[in-house]
Formats: sequence, C-alpha cells, structure tokens
Amino acid sequence: MKLMSSITRIGLVGLGFILVSIVSDASTWQSAKNPGAYPTNAGLASSLFDEWALPLMILGVLMAIAMIGAAYLVRDERRENLLWEFKSDSDDGGEEE
Repeated sequence: MKLMSSITRIGLVGLGFILVSIVSDASTWQSAKNPGAYPTNAGLASSLFDEWALPLMILGVLMAIAMIGAAYLVRDERRENLLWEFKSDSDDGGEEE
C-alpha cells in the first residue's frame, strides 16, 4: 500500500513538472494566425462563453450535485442526535445542568 502511495506521489510530481514546462514554453502561447499577439482578457472571455459554455455548465452542475451529496452525507440522523437536537427546554423534566 505504501509503495502504491509513493508511486502515485512521484507520478503526480512528475506530471506537475511536465505541465509547468509545457505551459512556460513560449511556443505554446504563439498564435499561428497572428504570431505577435498576446492573449487578452477579451479573448479569454470570448472563448469561455463561446467555445466552453456547455462544458463549463456541465461542470457546474456536477459540482453542485457533489456539494449537495456531501451535505447529505454529513448529516447525522441517529436517534439520540435527533432527540437531542429537537428537545425543547420544557422536555427536560425540570433538571438543570
């Protein structure tokens, strides 16, 4: 088990190094249409809303489902906890702690 965990960590570090080297390479960011142009905020917004609208919407729905599922799983519905949560002051029989 420890061997698998170590291999996974080494693989993730290696993947991180590969991604950093690819992203920092200048040829990645050069456009074939306009070699001197730099990426702009307007270009990013345009690609997000035009080309990536459906994948982003699907991702948002999946994340919302995951958050709702996590909130449901965190709830503790054991009988003693439900009784303690909904117990009012008049139900304690006059005992004070």
